Amino acid sequence: MFDIAFTEAVCNVLAATDAPALSSSELTSVLRVVGIHRLDEGANKRTRLLTTLHNAQVSRGTGKTLIGFLNAAMSPARYVSEPLRWEALRGQLNAVLVLYGLRVNDEGKLARGRTAATLSEAAQLSGELLTELRHRGCHAVLLDYCSEELITQSLFHAMSEASKTIPDRIRRHTGLAGDGAALYDQALGSQNLTPLVQINPLASDSEVSEHRGFKNMLVGIHGHYRNPRAHRTRLGSTEARDDFLDAFSLFSYIHRRLDQAGVGA
Repeated sequence: MFDIAFTEAVCNVLAATDAPALSSSELTSVLRVVGIHRLDEGANKRTRLLTTLHNAQVSRGTGKTLIGFLNAAMSPARYVSEPLRWEALRGQLNAVLVLYGLRVNDEGKLARGRTAATLSEAAQLSGELLTELRHRGCHAVLLDYCSEELITQSLFHAMSEASKTIPDRIRRHTGLAGDGAALYDQALGSQNLTPLVQINPLASDSEVSEHRGFKNMLVGIHGHYRNPRAHRTRLGSTEARDDFLDAFSLFSYIHRRLDQAGVGA
């Protein structure tokens, strides 16, 4: 297995800048398992790990170095106190590996699996919601709030948490209390209240109409997505995957408009 693109794809996940990727010291520890005692020089962790693993495979004349490294990096024993981190890493790896007909199994080992032909199919086969959401341009606020629910594939709880991000962001920005229509009237204005948050300059009838429509959309999200899930349990409740993804696209649009309005995340 000398395909440098494959090695790079694995390195991009395991040596990414942010969590759940491995730190430099963790990478060095895992490399020792396959007889490599230091990372080569490079601009960042990803390039250093790529150079180290690729050169080791070439000099040894075998792809077993990469396989051994990946298996050691994904050993569940390394994540006894961080099971969600292990699940997140496996999900991210599988979203890449499925393009090569491979996967990380429940034992943390590289194994054969189905092969995906497209990125969308890869996301579906890997079961990695985060991959599909990122592919759709999901807003970072949603990923931050719902990371645990997305890792565990809990659509019901992820939808519930995501619907809370909008009023929470409005409350933190304005200092207001409350929820639902009452909160949005105070924050975005009404017939008797001047808006504290504006999505446009309100300089024309068209802009006023757009602003009111935006507020009505927030009220609709509260009634359609937030309230029903606040008053029922996960048991007996289902979320269709396509509906879930479409809802996150809608929530992302809301957050992007709040970005443009200067509402801090």
